[in-house]
Amino acid sequence: MTRELRGREAEERQIAHLLHMVAAGASGALYVEGGWGSGRTRLLREAADSAAHQGFAVLEGIWPSAADIGAHASHRPVLVVLDDLHHADAALIRSLDTASWRLRDRPIAWIFSRRRGAGDAAAERLFTRTRMAGPHVDLRPLSAQAAGQIVADHAGAAVAALPHLARVTGGNALLSVEMARSVDSERPGDFIDQPSDRVRSCVRSGMADLSEICRQLLHVGALLGSRFTLGDVAKMLRRTVAELIAPVEEALAADILACEGEWLVFTQEVFRRCLLASLPRPALTALEAEAGRAGVEERFHATRLPDPVRKAAGWAALSDAERTVARLAGQGLTNQQIASRVSRSPHTVNYHLRRIFRKLGIRSRIELVMLAPTDHSAADVMDTAG
Repeated sequence: MTRELRGREAEERQIAHLLHMVAAGASGALYVEGGWGSGRTRLLREAADSAAHQGFAVLEGIWPSAADIGAHASHRPVLVVLDDLHHADAALIRSLDTASWRLRDRPIAWIFSRRRGAGDAAAERLFTRTRMAGPHVDLRPLSAQAAGQIVADHAGAAVAALPHLARVTGGNALLSVEMARSVDSERPGDFIDQPSDRVRSCVRSGMADLSEICRQLLHVGALLGSRFTLGDVAKMLRRTVAELIAPVEEALAADILACEGEWLVFTQEVFRRCLLASLPRPALTALEAEAGRAGVEERFHATRLPDPVRKAAGWAALSDAERTVARLAGQGLTNQQIASRVSRSPHTVNYHLRRIFRKLGIRSRIELVMLAPTDHSAADVMDTAG
């Protein structure tokens, strides 16, 4: 298994079974769906490589005619790989369904792939009521362990906050790879607060695949925080909640949002940060003002991570000096008392606190008290502020 496919063992077995069956002279199909960045394309690439290694004729990309497929199948088994079928028109979808049925007595493996729940009615029929029977693979976000392995495999630098990359990417295979590849060992906290150009480009590609109203919903939701209510977004967009049901379902199917009770939650904090970074400053400022006029400012936390992620990734991003000051402040000490403990001036302590607040995404000592670890060892209060 390649590094990109960690956590996809079950899906690899499905493909191996399909190829084995077709190599023995039968025909078969596999239907693959997944959210944005789920690793569909990489999985299909691995299937094509495996089939070619076993002597299959591999047909992918441009749709070949049924006659061409049949001709290839006269000499050896064939794998037909068709990705991103949510972009295909209805005529092509119908021809796929018809061709796979007409050639069902040939040694042909068909793999049909689309973004989960996307495409028109013809695509929906192909994946739900097709005449060519076959198992369905639904690529869900990776487990924390699998995402962590991908991060460790691809990281070019060893940094303190590296283990938390899997959390802020929400198990998204593509984001896990791109984030790990762009980590800067000199600035371990910035990969969350200031995602790299390659990560932003990755998110832009994912957004381009969504409808305009879904993109609007996500931008406004990102401004409101890591979690938000549909009612608040409706106020901001001046739309009814009913009008936003379809774009919400679209974002849920793409695994960009999830539901937690009455809240909609970004599954990938880095995705949300990239959305905020993509907004021009005038637009961001105007939207902040709009949030106030719409009466949702009390839930407006544009720069905050969810508490578990903020505590893990944010704390790891602090320098030794900042961590010492943060722990002491978290115990309730004043600037003067902290300065005395670490043999530094109150001005220096205040400077450290400003940086700590920014990195942790908080605004007050009260939040710091709630966030600071409770295991204060003797080593934590030693003079390490230099």
